[in-house]
Amino acid sequence: MKQTKVWRNLVLALALTLLVGSLFSLWKTSNKEVTASPPNFAGNGGSCLTCHNRATPGIVTQYGESRHAASKVACIDCHRGEPGGKLTVDHHDNNIVIRPTPENCSRCHPTQTAQFDHSRHGAAAWYAQTGPSAFTDDQLKRYGLNSAGKYNDLYHIENPDVTKMGCETCHGIGKPNEDGSFGDCSKCHAGHTFSKAQVRKPEICGSCHLGPDHPMKEIYEESIHGTLYENVGRDNWGWDAPAGTLSSRDFGAPTCAICHMSAFGAAPGSHDVGARLSWTLTPAQAEKRVDWETRRLNMQTVCLECHSSTFTKTLYENADKVILQSNANVKIAQDIIKKLKDEKLIPSEPFSSSIDFKGFEIWHHEGRRMRFGAVMNGPDFVQWHGVYEQLIDLTELKEWDADIRARGGMSHTTQDTSKSTKTEAR
Repeated sequence: MKQTKVWRNLVLALALTLLVGSLFSLWKTSNKEVTASPPNFAGNGGSCLTCHNRATPGIVTQYGESRHAASKVACIDCHRGEPGGKLTVDHHDNNIVIRPTPENCSRCHPTQTAQFDHSRHGAAAWYAQTGPSAFTDDQLKRYGLNSAGKYNDLYHIENPDVTKMGCETCHGIGKPNEDGSFGDCSKCHAGHTFSKAQVRKPEICGSCHLGPDHPMKEIYEESIHGTLYENVGRDNWGWDAPAGTLSSRDFGAPTCAICHMSAFGAAPGSHDVGARLSWTLTPAQAEKRVDWETRRLNMQTVCLECHSSTFTKTLYENADKVILQSNANVKIAQDIIKKLKDEKLIPSEPFSSSIDFKGFEIWHHEGRRMRFGAVMNGPDFVQWHGVYEQLIDLTELKEWDADIRARGGMSHTTQDTSKSTKTEAR
């Protein structure tokens, strides 16, 4: 009995020792100062790292793993502010810009920032919501934007507190900066890793290009390209291959960046995301772009890395027909609503009746989905999320038109809610 008691006490003492040791180890880890483990920090950050290693350790870790750190690009190289500059602040006796703009990036990346500056990701993205009101005459001329263009009525109707967290979050990729530049490179090159893989994978694009009015993310996921990415490419393709060397040997199917930006096979790379687009698909009436033939050839050069010329040509011909049909359906709705307003049978102000919202969704949601689905191989978005819902709304719009004319004006009985609650672009 006495021997048993001794062994029991020894076991309890050992267990207690192990428990105390584990708790001390956890305490030591939680109170340990985060240090920059990558070896390529030497000489890069200086006093920046001394403070930020404690204040923002996550940023320091990202930077330490980045190509910038490996190339000895110091914090101040990106964050340097010109003395007296509108964005320059004093930060511990250093002139810095807290959030670098394309002007800062252009010091090392002049070609890329110049291409971005005149792309749809540049000033044109901001113009799409504000219209010319946010631009000077010189800026409108510089970017080829229409000084008589109309602003987005919905953007101006919604509360600014809402649009700041909505529209502006994505359209801010082209926002005006106080240093005179437009845009925000960090919308795509997020964080401090500056990773090729991050911008080559579709998720970063999908953070803005999704939803009922521009569901490129959902269409890509439905397409055979997206299926191959998910099942084969996510962990296996050449995400970190050097720029300018990519081909179908590195990627078994394209991502957003491959189609729209990357140098791929014989196609040169560009930060102008519209350089390969032959249509402007977002307006009520889609239209061919200036130099659309050249732009189409640029995109087809990417397609030909995997597909035959016959397949590629047929795809474009079929997509063109869908786009034109979408335009025709939208035109019917536009004509009905315009005539009702001209005859003063409904209010003339934008979005003043459910009919305005109905007409808006016929082009802004359903029409766009048809078009994007056609050019991105998303049949469900051409059909059930596109033309089918467009035909439903056109039928309702025609019935409303007949009812209003029979009554000699709009009545409350015709003001059903628009199809804003219908399940869209699931």
